[in-house]
Amino acid sequence: MHIVHMMVFSVLAATSLFQDTQPYQWNKKSTLTVQDQVEFPGIVLAPGVYVVRLKESGERRSQVEITNQDETQVLATLVAIPDLRVRPDDNSEFIFHEINGVRPTPVRSWFYTGDLVGLEFVYPEDRAKEIAKATNDHVIASKDKGGAIVAVTPNGKEIVIDEAPAVQSARKKPQQ
Repeated sequence: MHIVHMMVFSVLAATSLFQDTQPYQWNKKSTLTVQDQVEFPGIVLAPGVYVVRLKESGERRSQVEITNQDETQVLATLVAIPDLRVRPDDNSEFIFHEINGVRPTPVRSWFYTGDLVGLEFVYPEDRAKEIAKATNDHVIASKDKGGAIVAVTPNGKEIVIDEAPAVQSARKKPQQ
């Protein structure tokens, strides 16, 4: 029995040597340094340093917070949906909608270090139509934070990505 305990202890000690030394950050906290104005849904950020972090993660929708550099002020809370990339990167990556010569530059997606699944930001519908037309690409949009999410095409067509969550009501069962 003593030998079994020693073997288990040896295996546990050996596996601890191969564990990642960096702590897992559930909120995927990333630093965003911008040289020019950038736009997230509903907010334009001046040049500076900001913190972007996951507030709430869901299978179909997530909430992302943007704070000032020292994280003392929440500047925005945004809705985002999953986005995919082919290869993971060693750093957090922000992908922008490519609009030539127009400032601020709209942010499309955010990928945390090493992740293949990132988050694509959901813009207000009117602004999404403007960006889609200017970029000749789709832009994710919604009329409100809890409403249906659509992909707006460059010609203004809307393709439903995620229906609005069903509203639960408290009804009494009919009496018999």
